[in-house]
Amino acid sequence: MIARSIFASVVLATSISVNAAPQWSVLAGNNADHTFFDSASLAMKGDFVEVDVLRNFNEAITLGNDPETGAPMYTHRSVKVTYTVACDNGAIAMRAWQMFDGSFGNGKVVWADQNWGTPALTAANDDETRSVVGSICPTNTASR
Repeated sequence: MIARSIFASVVLATSISVNAAPQWSVLAGNNADHTFFDSASLAMKGDFVEVDVLRNFNEAITLGNDPETGAPMYTHRSVKVTYTVACDNGAIAMRAWQMFDGSFGNGKVVWADQNWGTPALTAANDDETRSVVGSICPTNTASR
């Protein structure tokens, strides 16, 4: 309980300025040259922590092709994902996303959306989500 209170204080101190400029840091253990988390975005939301993660791609990628026209869909060079994390058990959910046609979240937004309601938390089961949990949660939850 003491660790949670200390962690909540650190998150609160980090997120005092709601309009703070992003403070991108390399997301350790996950394609270090291309994935970052924004420490200025850390925010307590009830029992959860929310954080923004930015993925950059070496070349434009798509989410497939339109079945009728064959045209590429949602061509983008970077994506910002907002994750909701339960640090008490290391579970994580994607809350929102924005895809950009430029690198580092620059350029035109090609698709943005969010999940509504209760986060669909799951175990952190890939490099990125494990790295997010490990980067923002106290050490004792990062290995769960």
